[in-house]
Amino acid sequence: MKDKNKNIIIVVACIATALICIILTFWGNWKNDGVLTTDAFMSVLATFIGICATLIVGVQIVSFIELREVRTQMRTIQKERELLKEQRESFKIEMHNARLGLGNALALIALTAQKNNDILIEFESLVVSIIIDDWSSMNGAVLLTRYQRMSEIANKVVLSLNNQDYVNDTYNKLSILVVPTNIDHYNEIMTLHHELLSKLKSSNQTTA
Repeated sequence: MKDKNKNIIIVVACIATALICIILTFWGNWKNDGVLTTDAFMSVLATFIGICATLIVGVQIVSFIELREVRTQMRTIQKERELLKEQRESFKIEMHNARLGLGNALALIALTAQKNNDILIEFESLVVSIIIDDWSSMNGAVLLTRYQRMSEIANKVVLSLNNQDYVNDTYNKLSILVVPTNIDHYNEIMTLHHELLSKLKSSNQTTA
């Protein structure tokens, strides 16, 4: 739209300039002899061409300057995009390391609780460690081990609970998990996953 307006302005300016030159030429010749000579006509034509060429060159210079500004802005935007991409990748790595470290810490807490025979803390630590772990690099064998241990102590946990809210909370946490299908031991993990949900749900219905 802007280019179209520029073209219109150039054409109008050229036509107006040409008309002014022609009028002045005729007026000058009429004032002197009243005769339009070939030299006068060529002078008008040369003047008209010169003015048009000047306008066109000027517009081209302005367009070139604007193009340079646009290219500079594009380079700036590209650098910003690359910087954001690097920051995003760095953030992903930091999140991965944080989740991995926290998941291992919770697994260690669960192991300590197992030695102390504190099945509630052990069970909760295993549940949370599974939830926060990074699925993109989760080891299927490790996940299977955690599910197997939860399955072993699930009945003891349910029987030892006095607070039904704990059962509901644990059930909700496990029910929203979506285990990637490409993970190792997927079928075994999902079998234990559904068994745990069934035990927690049955306990909830029995208590209710």
